[in-house]
Amino acid sequence: MMRLLLLFSGLALLAACTDSTGDKAQRLDFVGSTRFTASNRTTTVPGDTLASRIYAEANTDDPSQLLTRLRITVRYTPRRAPFLYPTPASSISRDLINNNPDGGFIYLDTLLNKSAATSKSFLFTSVFGVRTTTGAERWEYELLSADTVVQASRAFRISMRRLDSLNTYHDYTLKLVAPANRPGARRFLQLNAGLALPAYSVLNTSPSRPASQTALQKLTDLIVLPDGLTLVTPDAQASSSFRLNDKRWEPAYRRATRIYPAVRADSAFVGLLTDAAIRNVFNRAATSGASTGQQIGPVRAGQIYAFRTDEATPQYGVMLVVSVPVSTSTTTTTGLQLQVRMAKQPR
Repeated sequence: MMRLLLLFSGLALLAACTDSTGDKAQRLDFVGSTRFTASNRTTTVPGDTLASRIYAEANTDDPSQLLTRLRITVRYTPRRAPFLYPTPASSISRDLINNNPDGGFIYLDTLLNKSAATSKSFLFTSVFGVRTTTGAERWEYELLSADTVVQASRAFRISMRRLDSLNTYHDYTLKLVAPANRPGARRFLQLNAGLALPAYSVLNTSPSRPASQTALQKLTDLIVLPDGLTLVTPDAQASSSFRLNDKRWEPAYRRATRIYPAVRADSAFVGLLTDAAIRNVFNRAATSGASTGQQIGPVRAGQIYAFRTDEATPQYGVMLVVSVPVSTSTTTTTGLQLQVRMAKQPR
């Protein structure tokens, strides 16, 4: 599995934590700062980008105690995918809201490097996006033994509040870091709920692929290539710029999303608010012959694309490129920003 964890030689501040397994041979703490999330919080920005940092340590007085495995799980309450409220909204069924088939997933499950540097302590930083619908998500970090017994755990809860939940459409902006060639870069996109996942969540470097990664591969609609400007569908034909290993991502699990340049000015994006309007844009784009629907880019700010997801009941949406990576002579100052809009479907 991914060997991403680094030795941390000095710890400035450990934050108070929201959960613990008690006094055990291993210890796990959040690092608190103005940048890192270390306790419960509320946000009103759909898809907001947050980061956390953890410090783990095994009992230094016991040579047999080694750090073995890290698992990060996120659970959503209620469902993370949007849905169309009935009219009147007061007739909504609480059972419908609580029925949560997309309740959560394993964000990271990795064996720790057995080198002397990480067998006793490590520091790990994770960047993630919050949900795009009203509700809450609980992020739990666990240290596991070789026989999967939990040795230590910490958790925090992120609450998302939207004032426009009754709209007939769902929209959000994804802010992706650049360049996109690092394992921690969030570039595997699930469009309906606005998930943006890093490579270490979706792709495994070892011959055996954990079930948690297969589940996320089945959700992925689009992949941002390392240039940060090109997006491809998981079932795109292999090319010099894109190739998926069949052992790491079986063809049967690759979604056949279709996305096309829309023959529209960016000013028209604000008027695409209904399912019919969005479908019309997609149908016109799909028949224009300008694209195979499996790859777009390099994208430019102001461009509009129309897409259809690969599900039992396909869903249609539009995407506006808000901004693209801006590079200086030494670094990239900002990443790709995509505004996504989809018509909500009844549940």
